Formats: sequence, C-alpha cells, structure tokens
Amino acid sequence: MRFNCHALMLPDPDRSRVSPDDPELSRLIRAERIRMLFASTVPVALFSGIFAVALALLVAPQMGQTLTMVWAGLCVLASILRVVHLSAYLGSGNRASPGWLTSLNVVCALHGAIWGLAGAFLPVQDMVTTVMIVATLIGACAVCTFTLQAHIVPSMLMNLPLLLPASLKLFTRMDAYGWYGGVGLLSLLALMMFESRRVERRTTELLWLRFTTDRIARERAEALKLAQRHSAVKDQFLATMSHEMRTPLHGILGLARLVHNRLPGKLGPLTEARQQVELIERTGEHLLGIINDVLDFSRIEAGKLQINPSAFELHGVINEVLSVLHVSAAEKGLRLRTTLELPSPCWVRGDAARVRQVLLNLVGNAVKFTEQGEVRLTVARQAAPGAEDQQVMRFQIEDTGAGISPQHLPRIFDAFHQVDGTFARKQKGTGLGLTISREIARAMSGDIVCTSVLDQGSTFTLTVPLPNAQVEQVDLDLSDLRELPAIAPQPTLGSTLSPLPGTGSRGHVLMAEDNPVNAIVAEAILAKLDVVVTRVENGLQALAELQRLDHPYDVVLMDCQMPELDGIEATRRLRAWEHHHGRPPVPVVALTANAMSSDRERCLAVGMNEHLAKPFRQDELHAVLMRHLQARPTPPVPNPPVFTA
Repeated sequence: MRFNCHALMLPDPDRSRVSPDDPELSRLIRAERIRMLFASTVPVALFSGIFAVALALLVAPQMGQTLTMVWAGLCVLASILRVVHLSAYLGSGNRASPGWLTSLNVVCALHGAIWGLAGAFLPVQDMVTTVMIVATLIGACAVCTFTLQAHIVPSMLMNLPLLLPASLKLFTRMDAYGWYGGVGLLSLLALMMFESRRVERRTTELLWLRFTTDRIARERAEALKLAQRHSAVKDQFLATMSHEMRTPLHGILGLARLVHNRLPGKLGPLTEARQQVELIERTGEHLLGIINDVLDFSRIEAGKLQINPSAFELHGVINEVLSVLHVSAAEKGLRLRTTLELPSPCWVRGDAARVRQVLLNLVGNAVKFTEQGEVRLTVARQAAPGAEDQQVMRFQIEDTGAGISPQHLPRIFDAFHQVDGTFARKQKGTGLGLTISREIARAMSGDIVCTSVLDQGSTFTLTVPLPNAQVEQVDLDLSDLRELPAIAPQPTLGSTLSPLPGTGSRGHVLMAEDNPVNAIVAEAILAKLDVVVTRVENGLQALAELQRLDHPYDVVLMDCQMPELDGIEATRRLRAWEHHHGRPPVPVVALTANAMSSDRERCLAVGMNEHLAKPFRQDELHAVLMRHLQARPTPPVPNPPVFTA
C-alpha cells in the first residue's frame, strides 16, 4: 500500500481566486500575509537575543569563551537588524509591496544562518553540551515555524540553515547516537516544512474567504445604498408626477362640475353639452383612479402600505360601496343583491377606508365583467381557518359573468395581468386592482381567494379579521340591508350642499393657492357653502395675513407647493409665531396634490390639522369645513341693558 503524503495536505486554493485576474484581492492577501510575518518580530528578536546569550554562557567552558561570545554577539545583532527592519516596514506608506517579503527572506536567512553556527561548531563528543545546543536549536526551529507560518519561504530560509549544520555535524560521530540524532533532526526539519506548507495553504484560503466576504459585504452595502437611492428617486418621481397630474386634473374636474351644475337638467338644447361634461367628469375620475392605483402599487412594492385601524360601522361602509356601484349595475340591467348575516348596527375595528377600497374593486370588477344576471354580496362571520376560537369577516362576491379559464386563474392576482391582454379587449384597465386588493387584505392579516367556472361566473372571497368594537353611544338607525332591490346613489360632486350651519357669519376662510384654475374651483365651491374667502398666492402673503393680531380668519386652506414660501414652511412659522405670542392656533388644512402618505405625515408634523388631497370632492371639503367652523369659538353675546325705575 503506497502512502501518499500529498493526501494529507490541503489542496491548492482555486488559482482563479487569487490569480492576477483579480489584482486587488491578490494585493490584499499579500499585504495581510506580510503583516502576519512581521507581527511577532519583537518578541522573537527579544527572546532570540536572551537565549543566545544564555546558551553562550552555559557552553563557554566547553567551547571557548571567545567563540561563544562572538556567536552571541552576532545573534544579538541579527535580532537588532530584525527590529530595525520592522521599524522600516511600519513607517512605509506601501506595506503591500512585494519588496518587503523579499527583504524579510534575506533577514530571516541571515538570522537562521547565525543560529546555525551553533550547530556547525557542535562538540559532538561532549554529549551533554551537544544535547543542550541541539535542544535549543529545536526550540528555535519550532518558534520560527509557528511565527513564520503565513509563508513557507521565510520559514524555510530560517529553519534550513538553523538545523541542517547540526544534523550534518551529528553524522560525523559515526556511531548510532550520531546517526539517530542526524536522522531525527532531518526528519523534524522535513516535518516542519510539511506543516509550514499546509498552514500556508490554509492561511491563503482563509484570507481569500475573509477578503471575499468583506468585498461581498461592501458590495451588498453599496447595492443597498444604491437601491435605497433608486427607491428614493422613484418615490420622488411618483410624488412629483402625482402632484403634476393631480393639479391640472383637479382644475379639469372642478371646472367640469361647475359647468355641470349650471346646465339645466331638463331636456333641451343644452342636453348634449351636459352629457359631454358628464363624460369629462367620468374620464377624469377614471384617470384619478389609475393614478391612485399606481401610488398604491408603489407603496406595496416599497413595503410602505399603512393600515390605520379604528372603530367603524360596517353596514355604512357596505351601503356606501353599493350606492356607488348601483348606477353602473342599473345601466347594464344587472341585479345587485346583498345578504348580510350581521347584527344592526355592526361596529367593528379595522381600516374602513381600506375595506371600502377592496370591496369597491371586487364588486366593481364583478359588475364590469358581468353582462347579464346578477352580482351578489354576502357578508357573514366565520371561524378563522386553523383557529376555531377566532372569527373573521367573510365577504363573498358572486357574479354570473363569463368566468375565468383554468389557465388564467392562477395568475389573476399578478400585477398588470389581464385575462384578455390584447389592445382590442372589451374591458379596459391597468391590471393592478386585484393585486392591490390582495396585498391590502394580507396587510390586514386576511386574504382573497377566487374560484371560477368558465361561462358560469366567478366567486371572490375576502376574509379579514374585523373584531367587534365597543361603542358607548350610537345615534344611527340603520335599516336591514339583507335585500337591496334599489339603492339611491350618493350625492355627486355637482350635488347641491347646504350652507354651513351657524348663526351670523358663516366663517371666513383664507385660501393660499397659486394656481388660478384651482383657485377658481375652490372659490366657487366655498361660495356655494356661504363662506367668505380671501385668497393669497404664496406662503409669505398667507403668513402676513395670519400674523395680524386682528385677522378675521377661522380656517386656512393651504396649498403646499407655492412660490417664494411653500405651505409647509409657512405653517411651521405660523405655529412658532402663535406659540411665541400666546395666540390660539388657527386651523390649517392642507389642500394639495401631494397625495403620498409621507406627504400627509409631513403636513401633520408641522402643525397642520388635516390633509385633503386634490382632486377633492365638494362634500369632502364641506365635511372638513364643518368640523372646524362648528368648533370655532362663538363670540360672546352682550347682555341687554337693564333699566331700573
């Protein structure tokens, strides 16, 4: 059986890893290897000088004092040379230079040769002195092998001249002791070289792994920074595009609604014009829905989808959804039915806006893709899967539409996927609605699943935890919505709203708006609400008006992006001025096309009371003004004079 020494050695590391093709990694490994070789120079030099002097004193009577002292002096000089060499290395600006390894090889060879002189003058006939010197040389060899293990060349240049003369000298005894000692030293030297080579390879592999890991960590950190920078650029792009699209869209929808309100509803010469204005409104609302879908999808991708749970009445949300979609269903001749297995009223805790958004999408899709028959919404509580003691709310939307083929069913929740993806498809859309709805459901710890039979219809089931909410007092009288043959639509943007309640003055509003079209729309809406409006065009003018001690304004409608001074900074300065002068804070409402959640948080952080994104509806602005104008302090009524007789 052949014994393979190479099998005990580690294989060479992948040469491609440390090849000249990767000079930076090779430079790092070389620099670290040189640093490891120099790391133990001081203790090695110190103990080398001490043990050389001690050995010289011990063997001086047998070998002669002059010879031993000269040898000890040379060992001390060699130790000093190594320390000087270390100082030069530490002071160098290029420690990775291959020249340091070459010079270290020369110094180690010189140091080993000087120590090897002790073996060359070995008194082989004096066994005690010979054993003392050989033992010291073996110890020095072991120390050198350990401290120079990072590279085999300096280790070999140190150990060969250190042990080889002594081993050869022992052979001159020409007896068993000499042969045994010489062969033993040569075997030890071979073993030391073998171990040095093995450790060198292992060191190379570990250094490669270390620097490769460091490089990967740096690259990952840089990639993360780049991804964060790209994400920030993307968010800024979406926010900017949303603002730039919402601003003119608000003007278009607002003006269309103003014109729509002024056109007579009866048949006449202006009937066609009224229909065209209604078409403008519907087109603008469709574009607004696309913008909102893109923003929601970007929030989902960035992991910034927010869920804001609060108590709400579930019947009201369902009724609102069905009211919005009833007109579309009636136009197609569809029956819109509901089965609500819920108490009345049914107060739950969850995000009412997100529940409404998902139901609008699911029921809206059912109406859109059903040509005849009915759409049924069934709502009930059921036990949560895998947890019989917990309940979830189940919303089941069934339609009698065309259904979904088995090959398309697994992909209906994919972004931008549509069953009919051709440009000639009958139903239009971005293909984001179901993706967004499912992600919202999952963000609320729920889910959406779909079952469908081609040419028979589809069933979408939304399950979401909506625990019961305790409400102390409810002033609502909700009718049973188990069967809903007809639902009156909600007031549209053009509907006439009653003026704001109150006595005397209806309120004075300061509006900071630089866009003239949006200003015309807002002023027209406020005029219908019987509110006095004063308009300024930038934050500086608004601040100047509000810093008057006798200003008459009850509410401020503040645009965020304005020239000279934006609404954010204007509000921050206003709150600081009010605090400094002890003035009560005037309500500030952000009317802005910045619709991102971060924009809302930024507005509230500087002291604004509410955030209303453009384009807003007339009833939304009406509700905001109702909250703040009704809460404004009523000036005291003076007591009538009392006359006494």
